[in-house]
Amino acid sequence: MQTAPAPWSNGAIEYRIDPFSLAYRLFRLEANSAVSALADGYKIKNPWHGGAVQAPPSSSRMVSRANLAITGMKSHPSMLVDLGSRLTRFVLCLVVLGGLSAWAFEAPSLLPSAGDAITKHVRFLASNELTGRGVDTPGIKLARDYIAREFASYGLRPGGDNGTYFQSFEVATGVTVKQPTLLSLGGDAPLILNEQWTPLGSSASGSVAADVVFAGYGITAKDYGYDDYAGIDVKDKIVLVLRYEPPPKDDKSPFRKHPDYSIHAALRAKANNARDHGAAGMILVDLHQSGDGRKELISTRSSLWRGGEGLVAAQVRRGVIEAWLETKGISLKASKKKIDREEKPASMVLPGARIALQVTLEEVRRRTENVVAILPGADSSFKDQNIVIGAHYDHLGFGHFGTLDSSTEGQIHHGADDNGSGTAALLRLAETLARSGAKPARTIVFAAFSGEESGLVGSRHYVNQPPIPLSSTVAMLNLDMVGRLRDNRVTVFGARSAQQLSAMVSQEGRNLGLEITESDGVGRSDHMSFYNKKIPALHFFTGNHSDYHRPSDTWEKLNTDGIAKVVALVSAAAQRIALMREPLNFVSLPSRPPGGDGRPGQGYGAYLGSIPDFGDNSEGVRLAGVTEGSPAALAGLREGDLIVRFAGNKVQSLDDLAAYLRGKKPGEEVEIVVLRSGSPLTVKATLRARG
Repeated sequence: MQTAPAPWSNGAIEYRIDPFSLAYRLFRLEANSAVSALADGYKIKNPWHGGAVQAPPSSSRMVSRANLAITGMKSHPSMLVDLGSRLTRFVLCLVVLGGLSAWAFEAPSLLPSAGDAITKHVRFLASNELTGRGVDTPGIKLARDYIAREFASYGLRPGGDNGTYFQSFEVATGVTVKQPTLLSLGGDAPLILNEQWTPLGSSASGSVAADVVFAGYGITAKDYGYDDYAGIDVKDKIVLVLRYEPPPKDDKSPFRKHPDYSIHAALRAKANNARDHGAAGMILVDLHQSGDGRKELISTRSSLWRGGEGLVAAQVRRGVIEAWLETKGISLKASKKKIDREEKPASMVLPGARIALQVTLEEVRRRTENVVAILPGADSSFKDQNIVIGAHYDHLGFGHFGTLDSSTEGQIHHGADDNGSGTAALLRLAETLARSGAKPARTIVFAAFSGEESGLVGSRHYVNQPPIPLSSTVAMLNLDMVGRLRDNRVTVFGARSAQQLSAMVSQEGRNLGLEITESDGVGRSDHMSFYNKKIPALHFFTGNHSDYHRPSDTWEKLNTDGIAKVVALVSAAAQRIALMREPLNFVSLPSRPPGGDGRPGQGYGAYLGSIPDFGDNSEGVRLAGVTEGSPAALAGLREGDLIVRFAGNKVQSLDDLAAYLRGKKPGEEVEIVVLRSGSPLTVKATLRARG
């Protein structure tokens, strides 16, 4: 027996068209209990309250578009029908019967069950054929075309460029090594590129020839009393640093073990620290010999990060660099063992060691597409306003950039939960709403974003070049990682981004038997692009797990029934917002740096209260605003300020600011330099604890 979901819900509807018994039931309807009177003949998820009535097991005919709008009368007095007389009841009975009879002949448009539809979508999106949906893989196009075909089959209007479903834009996918690119140790012949050494993808293009200083792991953790740069002068020199970080001595150590290294082990942190100490270049060497399959030389794709060029940087094979230093009586292995054993720096000048390094890199950019479809609103007063429901459909491809397990580089990162689950939920919502007999009052825009894993590029493009004027967007609902529902708990970011949203989401969650956890922050996913434009935004999220950003994030681990519950929750939220007479009142929320949204990662230290503008590409951190009463607000920071220095450190990117905040404690006073209207301004802020 097939089942079909009720409009604006995720419940199954099973029908048996029995005109005589149905007429009798409808004839006895009371105005405030229209749905419950049908209990013997239907199972319909009430789109207004979440209530349901049960279908008989002998149901023999399916109907896909039933929508008893009368079920909303109890909550919406304007919809009340005067059923005071038996004649009125009888007329209503005939109207509903006529509608149901017509629906009964629409067999070709029957909807599959929620679980079947969702499983179908995620199995395809997370299949090997789609190669991890990386923006630089063939699979991203297959996913794009699949989504567009689904939207078209639902009868949705194209919302992309030139009458298509596609909204095209460019995204940086890597770098190409160009000539001249060379590295020589002392006066020796240049090393063999890609065999003995490789540039780091984040390297600046340029050349440097300088003396070499060994700077241990290249880490400065002053609060812990550890600083590899203490006692050495690296200005205008090349620093030689070890990959990763010292093993932690105890629980108080800021360092971590493989594979959950701390921020101090990140390549960007090492390069930024070297730059901040005045180094002209950096050479990375990996002395960690393991049998877990990790490759020694890091590909330029893996070592690429966003946030501006820092300094000329490269990696040299351990055997090559060790052999060279041994001729000078220096043992890197011995220095590493000393650092690891004592958890104390062993930095030193390397007498007679000089390196010449030249790197030439060219950024590689590719075109990718958002997939956008539109369901026009039905209310003449509100149809020019819209609600955006979105989910990103891209992932990591083969894991060269973004994997949390470097040993899996080159393997397909399936991205079933991140974000095949959200994409499947988006398609399910689009199908049920498009095929519903009752259209929403406001227009609904369904947007499948690409480029999220590259830095919210697709959603930023959408808000900067919207298919419908952004001023008409009243809210954005984002689905990102909704596939691992446990104990009926859903985290909702941004529930306080409008005064009315928190109570609404909590109520709809209770109606569905879901426990809603509201974050005090806004999180970071595609909804941030809308939030930065002061549009109320919700992000639905079912929690992190050990498969995040690893090849093991596969479709069979998903809770498809859980995804269906999230679909029901988002449906209810969209319907409520679509019917609101008063506009949502936007509220600024605390920011959360990348990784601070409940996904795996390290904490982010003290709290500043800045709200970054993710759509800005300036060197530094542009503020979209500050949280009222926060340290940033009390210090006088405001929207439009560009943070360029924090606590004496240069800020090139949000990652820089996050790393510096992580190294601070609540109560510390820090000096912050911003550019305001192009002029530098220095303020002092007293940091607070998060939460």
